[in-house]
Order: sequence, then C-alpha cells, then structure tokens
Amino acid sequence: MSKTYYDEACRKVTGFEKMAVHFMQRLVIDGRSRSTHENYLRQMAKMTLHCGKTPLEMEPDEIENYLYFIVNRDTDSQSSFKHLVYGLRKLYKLNECDHLHITLPSIQRPQTLPIIFSTEEIRRLLKAPGQLRDRLLLGIIYDTGLRISEAASLLIEDVNLDRLQLFVRQSKNKKDRYVPFSSHIARGVRNYLKIDKPRKFLFERSNQHKGVPLSHTRIRGIMKEAMKTAGIHKQACVHSLRHTYATHQLEAGQSIYGVKHLLGHADIKNTEVYLHLARIPEQAFFGMLDKLYLTHLS
Repeated sequence: MSKTYYDEACRKVTGFEKMAVHFMQRLVIDGRSRSTHENYLRQMAKMTLHCGKTPLEMEPDEIENYLYFIVNRDTDSQSSFKHLVYGLRKLYKLNECDHLHITLPSIQRPQTLPIIFSTEEIRRLLKAPGQLRDRLLLGIIYDTGLRISEAASLLIEDVNLDRLQLFVRQSKNKKDRYVPFSSHIARGVRNYLKIDKPRKFLFERSNQHKGVPLSHTRIRGIMKEAMKTAGIHKQACVHSLRHTYATHQLEAGQSIYGVKHLLGHADIKNTEVYLHLARIPEQAFFGMLDKLYLTHLS
C-alpha cells in the first residue's frame, strides 16, 4: 500500500491506526485479498484526513457529505469512490454499525465491454519490448490469461516445461489452478533462464535487485511502453491481455466453462461477458429429430 495517506491518517487522527489494523487483521484471517483491502484503507484514510475523525466516529450526514464531495471532484475516479463505499460497508458490518451501513449508496456496475486486442496488435505488442524478460512477461500473460498479481508472484518452480503448465498459487479466489502454455513460451522461458538467470521469481528486478519480483507498477510501465512502440492507441492496460486471452480462447473453440476454469473465475457470470466479444461462427440450424434419428436414416 502507498503509505502517504495511510501514514498521515495514523499520525494525525487518533484511533485510525487501531481501526485500520483491526480491519485488515480480521479480513486477512478470513482469507480475503490483502491488496484489495489496502485499497479500501487508502480511501478511508483520505476520508479520515478530510473529516478529522475515523469513519466509525462519523454521523450519517457527515458520511453523505463526504461522498457528495468526492463524487463532484474531477480528480476522484469512479474506482476510488467504489473502493471507499465497499470498504465502508465491510468496516461497518465488521463493527456492527448498522445505523451507518444503511446510509451508503448502492453502486451500479457500468454495462461496458472490456477492451481487447486484435491478433495483429498482439503480434506487434509482443515484439515491441527491447528486453527478453519484458517480451516473455507480456507473452505469458497473453498466452495464459494471468492476472497482473499472478504474473508478478510466479515462481520459477511453478513453470513446468515438460508438461507445459503453470501452477498458479492461491489466486484471487484463494484457489490453486494449473494453466497450460504454448511451446513458444517454453522456448522463451528456456532462453530467458539461461540469459537473465532469475533466482526465485520468474520475473525479477534487474542486477542488484535479483530475487525481488517486478512490481505491479513496473509491469504496467512495460505494457504502456510496449503499446507506444507498437503504435497501439487503445485505452488498454495489462488486464486487457487477459480479456483478449479469454476472447481468443472462445474464438478458437474453447467452451465457456473451459474459459471459466482457465481464468480462475468463481462465478460463470464473470466469464459470460466474453461471449459478447468473441466472433464465434453460427452453426447451421436444424431440428432435433433429424439428429435423433440420424443413424436410422443413414
């Protein structure tokens, strides 16, 4: 977590640090994602600094006034607003503050489709980085549909070059999974291991920082630089490679349930969005009795 707002809130507002530590401990014990809840705490720290008191000490009208304040600020993104509301809901439920919980607005998910790349754009993108490590990084994310956190934490020992499988440990839904990768990636990994010699993680920082995984920020930077070099001007990000992977899997004939398993989704509804993106040729329509009695007619 970026310490700026969090540390400032801990220093300036009595009770915030105690509230934050309790919040994080309870959720981690329950097996929830630490990074997600750090985002919640970052937004609650901003709220605390603005109001001069912790969210647990605020009255309903103070909460509503702050939510109105950030909605009307151009500098606050929709994701920041959502992180705050989701975080407050969990905080108030955790502390049994029902009188505060009911003041929070419901959040409608925008009905937008994810951005994906064409096959030609993928080819240009994967050739763009100058370093072998960076080309392999983007290649693996597209080839296997990994999340950015999964790519960053991928261990060398999790790459099975004989079976052409990645072992993804305890991902977003706290489940392990195996994901197949291509022979192209296998060749790239073999060359990369010989040349770069990472120590523990497959994708590590350079030189004196060997053994330390690439940060999410650096991975995003690699993606941004590759898109610029490749001449791709879409509003895309690293996660767009995962969206593209899922879409291209469907177009290649994979079932929607197969894609759900490969992506590590907990709910099929999260996978179904790709049905709106994939260009799957329609099959000829037919009556079912023709299929039922086909053997008798032949």
